[in-house]
Amino acid sequence: MSQWNGGKVHKINDSVIHLMREQVFDIEGNKFFTYGGAASHDKEYRKEGKSWWSREMPSQEEYEEGLKNLKKHDWKVDCILTHTCSTPALEYITQRCGIHMDLDEMHPYFYNIEQKVDYKQWYFGHFHHDFELPKDQRLLYTDIVEITL
Repeated sequence: MSQWNGGKVHKINDSVIHLMREQVFDIEGNKFFTYGGAASHDKEYRKEGKSWWSREMPSQEEYEEGLKNLKKHDWKVDCILTHTCSTPALEYITQRCGIHMDLDEMHPYFYNIEQKVDYKQWYFGHFHHDFELPKDQRLLYTDIVEITL
């Protein structure tokens, strides 16, 4: 693990880096808060180490580090990149897209963040749909968007 633009990364090769969850990165003058991971609700159909990983959900230390890093940046970032979403976003998607996903511990964690943080755009995936939400949030699956902040 190493540091890059203010946050922890894994360097995959010379041109690919993995931005670690719970970090804030300064990229071209914009602050990005990154938080990967989510509960797989179909892991009975997946193979551990290939399509499912036991560390998919954050540890308590990782949850705390995310909050600590946001606090260090005065709860202000330009863009939030997560795999899943907050509780209200999950409810919105469920009502409008007909997607059912069980609530897990990450949704209220992100709701807590959503209530405190000042951000311009929040992108997340996990639900295999493309959909605009209120509060400058966007569910992405196949859409490709240019991030302009």
